[in-house]
Amino acid sequence: MADQEKDVFGRVDALMRRNAAVGTETGSVPILTDLIDDGGKLKDELAHEVFRRVMLQVEGRLSHDLEARLAQHLAPQIHAAVISALTDLRQELANAIGDAVHEALAARKTNP
Repeated sequence: MADQEKDVFGRVDALMRRNAAVGTETGSVPILTDLIDDGGKLKDELAHEVFRRVMLQVEGRLSHDLEARLAQHLAPQIHAAVISALTDLRQELANAIGDAVHEALAARKTNP
């Protein structure tokens, strides 16, 4: 298959050279075999681009799945921590209010 492709590209290049204007060269203009036969550079660039795109897609899916799993697993723990903190704050608030009322009553008794 690769030999057939090279043969087709070679024929097209020959046709382009034959039909080029008299007195011009194709040396400054890349021809098909120049683009394909670049020592593997094009293949390397293509492989790198494919890898980059696949990784972006996979990372996008993984980050979404990871976020969903974390939310599913951490939500009960976060909920429990919030309830515990609110319970502690309610008790501290109740104690602070009680202390303030007690101090106000004590101050009122000393300053009638």
